[in-house]
Amino acid sequence: MSDSRGAALIREWHERFKKDPLASRVVSGLRGRSGEIWQHTFQLLQEESPEYRNSVDDEFTDESRAHCGELLKTIISIPNGRPDKSDSDPFDFVRAHAMWRARRQVPLIASLHAYRLAHRTYSEISQEGLSEHGRPEDVVRSLTMLSGFWIQLFDHVGAVLAEAHAVEDGLIVAQGTRSYVAVVDDLLRGTLPTDSEAQRLCKLCGIRPGAPLAIAVARPYQAENGKVIDLEVTLRSFVRLIEQVLAPSTFGRLIDIRDNEVTTIACSEGDVGQGLAKALHRSGFTKRAGNGHSARVGISLSVKDIALLPQALDEARTALEFTSKGKPIAQFSDIDLSEFLIRRADTAAVRLIPEWAQRFASPDDEQTQELARTIRAFADAGLNVKQTAQKLGVHTNTVYFRLNRIEKLSGLDPRAYSGLTTLMTILRLLEIHPGVGHGA
Repeated sequence: MSDSRGAALIREWHERFKKDPLASRVVSGLRGRSGEIWQHTFQLLQEESPEYRNSVDDEFTDESRAHCGELLKTIISIPNGRPDKSDSDPFDFVRAHAMWRARRQVPLIASLHAYRLAHRTYSEISQEGLSEHGRPEDVVRSLTMLSGFWIQLFDHVGAVLAEAHAVEDGLIVAQGTRSYVAVVDDLLRGTLPTDSEAQRLCKLCGIRPGAPLAIAVARPYQAENGKVIDLEVTLRSFVRLIEQVLAPSTFGRLIDIRDNEVTTIACSEGDVGQGLAKALHRSGFTKRAGNGHSARVGISLSVKDIALLPQALDEARTALEFTSKGKPIAQFSDIDLSEFLIRRADTAAVRLIPEWAQRFASPDDEQTQELARTIRAFADAGLNVKQTAQKLGVHTNTVYFRLNRIEKLSGLDPRAYSGLTTLMTILRLLEIHPGVGHGA
């Protein structure tokens, strides 16, 4: 269903309400009655629909109440607001509602029945409102207008819900099939699927030829309390959250669990990697992952060629290495080059660490630990002795003494750029690769 269809209907209904002030006042009078409308409709649902009785829990109740509020907000905005001139869909929240229901296996017939009962509730309330206003001829005219409005409105939202529910059902089924896994395998190998079923799945999931792509890889942190938690359950919760975060109106996505991590192939306009990071940050994904685990996510650069997806997968996994508790989401584009080279140093490079440097690696040697802290503070202060002293809380003479001591131990002058950068590199190598080097 075209996004522009909903926007066009809003504009059409707005014009009709402008010509019927009584009907407009009745609809505006619904403001603040969301809880009442939801309670009445929800009670009818539980009485009439066994599907709802079997599905209701606290989460379901909260989602249903929120959706009722969103629907009423949209209804009230039609006579009162300024219609959006763009083709953006004002009923996109209905699609999100449908996908939520489909993922929780609420039958479509039950959700459509909910809309029928909501239609009945709104009709009854508007009839009561009209009976309190205006002349009989005005009431009849407005009643006719509102009757047609409620029919068209709930017919449209029902169609939007049914379409989105069917698409999500298709995705759920697809994700459990070998075909889905095979498509993900092909793409991660940089191969464009050629058979009709694989191409159908790509289209269904919003993966478009020629559109920018990026990969995100999510892994869990072990719970801090050391509690043993079902990893498979945790990864499945990651999948559900990523599906919620990456709205299909913005992202095409294929999501799969493999190698104890969740891999997402995402497709969108512009910088997909940046879009993924923003969406995950906004949603609080890394904190909401649940099941006792918090998540960390590595995100690749955007690519425009499926053949480059293997490279993107490597980038996402590399970015994972640069995550931390304080920075649980890392983009490959944000990796510091010098830090990358230090972390990826080969055995030959770490063997170049001189023997004297091992003293700086000893946590039991308080004097050399003070020297190491002084080197870092001196670098952070831009080689300014006074600022270094202030940062360390010592006298400037103490800083001079330590710098001289460092030069005597290492043979490198920390006051010179070349000496300081070499010292900083050696210290970082010792942090990343403890117990290695020429003198280890």
